[in-house]
Amino acid sequence: MSTRAGVEVDAMSPWTAVRVVAAREIMVKLRDKAFIGSTVFMLLLVVVATAIPLLLGNQTPSLRVAVQGSAAHDAVELATALGREAQEPSAEGTDVSSVLSLLGVGTLPGADLTTVEVEPGSDVGRLVRDGDVDAAVVGDDLATLRVLGAESVPDEVALLLRAASTELQVAQTAERGGLTTAEVQALTSPPAPTTELLEPRPTGSMPPELLVLAFAFLFYISVLTFGMSIAQSVVEEKQSRIVELLVAALPVRWLLAGKVLGNTVMAVGQIVLVVGTGLLGASLAGQGAILGQVLRASGWFVLFFVLGFVMLACLWAVAGSLASRVEDLQSTTVFMQVLVIAPFFAAIFAIDPGPTQTLLSYIPFTAPLLMPARVVLGTVEVWEPYVAAAVVLVTALLFVGLGARLYEGSVLHTSNRLKAVQAWRSARRTGA
Repeated sequence: MSTRAGVEVDAMSPWTAVRVVAAREIMVKLRDKAFIGSTVFMLLLVVVATAIPLLLGNQTPSLRVAVQGSAAHDAVELATALGREAQEPSAEGTDVSSVLSLLGVGTLPGADLTTVEVEPGSDVGRLVRDGDVDAAVVGDDLATLRVLGAESVPDEVALLLRAASTELQVAQTAERGGLTTAEVQALTSPPAPTTELLEPRPTGSMPPELLVLAFAFLFYISVLTFGMSIAQSVVEEKQSRIVELLVAALPVRWLLAGKVLGNTVMAVGQIVLVVGTGLLGASLAGQGAILGQVLRASGWFVLFFVLGFVMLACLWAVAGSLASRVEDLQSTTVFMQVLVIAPFFAAIFAIDPGPTQTLLSYIPFTAPLLMPARVVLGTVEVWEPYVAAAVVLVTALLFVGLGARLYEGSVLHTSNRLKAVQAWRSARRTGA
């Protein structure tokens, strides 16, 4: 039975020792004001992000619609009238027009449509691409109307225009009299305008780019907050000489493993709490599409978050052990801060699919953000996330070994700030 400074350590198994250290880290974190404050801050952001769409949804949208062609003019004119009628209190909850029964819609949305006339032969698509109008309606025949949108067509425009087009076609057909079979079919089931997206994106009620940025922000805040907390905890233990008592009671590697485990549990718990609050808010707001969209994306994000956090956590501990006092952390953690900030900006600047994004999604430091981003954007093959996860896992294992060695060589050095090379040589001399 071996002893360490007169304390028997064989009586305690490695897992028990790691669990005790992890529990201590968790309890300290639960009382930490910085942790509580960051959690409350992120929860407030989620609540605001959930509440704003609801508040905006209660407002009547004002939409600009470009018109090119006689039939398009008539349809948008009637759609404008229907949008105004739908805003009247008496129209709420009642059929605005009998034509709605053909569409299977109970009511029409209220909207203020502004018509922008476009001369024949002009490039109406440019107005849509440049954002000068929310949509464009083109055509001289009601049966062949085209609705142009950039990434999407506002629901209010699509539904009001469909109702207006149907009503005009019904009236037009009825006036002719002596209905043929085709005319009867046109009366009961007229063709809807064809929708063309000039800049299509993956479907979903939340823009995929926004979801990617939200995950990137969570990763950045959580890893930076917990990483600095790990480094500060280590240097405070060195300053107070508590680490000497801890190392006397159990091996350094067990102490490091417990710190990493405890902070990983708290980081993942914080992320799950924030994402869960967002999902609950989306569910209460009746945003089922957002709920499913986030659920599909969050699985890969959480997996890569755990791998990325473990990969960096040991190095954060090393950054703290290289310092001899809290004031030294600013210089010893610079490299770690870059490793956290770089993936965040990579996710922002490489958000558009392309070779750069694909390459960065396999680099260990940027993969935890950009591979889930590619999953959200729908630009990834089925096998790619598994390969990227394996790359990050292998890198994490290598960093855990490197971090453990550097930590052993520096955690008991309290006289002055160490360099990583000095810590490595110190660990080698002590037989680590």
